[in-house]
Formats: sequence, C-alpha cells, structure tokens
Amino acid sequence: MEKVIAFDLDGTVAETFPVIFDSFRKTVHEYTDKWVSNQIILKTFGTNEVSILKELIPDYSEDVLKSFHENYRRAHLSLRKPFEGIDDLIRTLHDRDVKTPMITHKGEQSLQASLDALSLDDAFSPILAGTPNDADKSHQFEKVLAELNVPASEMAYIGDAPSDITACQEAGITCYSAAWSINAKKDDLEKLNPGNVFESVADLKNRLIH
Repeated sequence: MEKVIAFDLDGTVAETFPVIFDSFRKTVHEYTDKWVSNQIILKTFGTNEVSILKELIPDYSEDVLKSFHENYRRAHLSLRKPFEGIDDLIRTLHDRDVKTPMITHKGEQSLQASLDALSLDDAFSPILAGTPNDADKSHQFEKVLAELNVPASEMAYIGDAPSDITACQEAGITCYSAAWSINAKKDDLEKLNPGNVFESVADLKNRLIH
C-alpha cells in the first residue's frame, strides 16, 4: 500500500454535485435572472468557483462569490454525511499510518464548508484547495510529494474524473478511480484507467488493504 493516499472531494468523498448545482443555479439566477441546467454547469467544471462564476455571470464581482458561498452553505444542510464507507476507509488508512491529503479544485471557503458539514475537519492533511490561476492537479500532487518528502511511487490519488487520471499520470502517481457517484463516467474511466476503477468504497478498500 502507498504511504500517501490523497482524496478528491466532489463525487469521491461525498455526493456533493446536487449541492454544487443548486448553489450555482441560485447564484446565476440572482445575478442574471436566468436558470442554468446541470449540463451547463458541468461543462464549466475543472477549475474553481471563481473561474466558473466568471464564465456563467458576465458582470462578476466579489458580491457574486459571497452570494455563492452563502447559497453553498445553505444547500449543504441537506448533505451531512460522506459516501458510505468513507469514514471507515479513512480510519483504516490512518491506523496503518497512511497519510491522507485532500486535493481538489474547490475553493478554500466552499471546501471548508463541505468538510464542516460532513464532519471531516480532521480527516485530511495537508489540504490543497483550488485557485483561479492553476487548474492543473498535477502541480498540487507535486507540492504534496515535496511537502511530505515521498517519491511518486509511494503516493496515490482517489478521484472521480477522467482528468484526475491524466493529472496522476503526469505526476507519476497511481490513480484509483471512484465510480460510485451518480455522475460518475464509468466507461470513460475504464478506458483511461483499466483495472483501477471501483464502483463502491468497499471495493476500493478491499483492493488497498488486501
């Protein structure tokens, strides 16, 4: 087993996509009087909230971001638990002295709101949030490798997106693809990461522990 196993948040640790869709949709409507679909919001994924809001709202301002964070925290009231098995997986990894960073494109405020809502404040370290200026997760992986002073061969990442696989390959680390979200693209993941795609947290745990 790797000494460092990092986690993505959205679609990997928790089913946060409904929270995300609701937050963006309400914020966009507030500032443009338009309702946007899940598909339109999904097309903007891959960067953090600031970049997405700028794409969806032409007259972006700091007030827009403030409104988004308020909407995000309210929407999260309906989601208070991670995926089944995540708590147990993290405890098991910690019992084996495996470090569990959090690496995501999510902005710092919404990331913290999710960790608070899911009662996962102490589950991950270090925590790397996304920025508007760098959407490349491979750079985040490299920062963690340097900070923890481990070779790439001893680190893995659990993420749900095809782009996570590419970023892992660029950084030379293993990618375990999470296909347990309602929005998971299992076929795309299988094409890019054969043998390392898991449809449940329990299946991934069995792979890691045994």
